[in-house]
Formats: sequence, structure tokens, C-alpha cells
Amino acid sequence: MKTLCLIISVCLIAAAYVASRYIRKEQENNVGNKFLRLIRKFDSWQMMR
Repeated sequence: MKTLCLIISVCLIAAAYVASRYIRKEQENNVGNKFLRLIRKFDSWQMMR
């Protein structure tokens, strides 16, 4: 019974770790996309001048 509880808790911790890594990677991607969008806006504004 104790080993079953230990295995379940380890699986839950591993799942939480994988989910947090995936979410962090997606957020970094999102920040990069926003930065690229800002650069494109600045370039188009420079072309219009």
C-alpha cells in the first residue's frame, strides 16, 4: 500500500514537472513572437517616413 502511494505521488510530481516545462516553453515562444511583431511594426513605420 505504501509503495502504491509512493508510485502515484512520484507520477503526479513528474506530470506537474513536464506540464510546467511545456507551459514555460510556450510562454517564451509567445514573448519571442511579440518581440518580432514589434520589430516588424517599427520597420513598417520607418518605411512610411
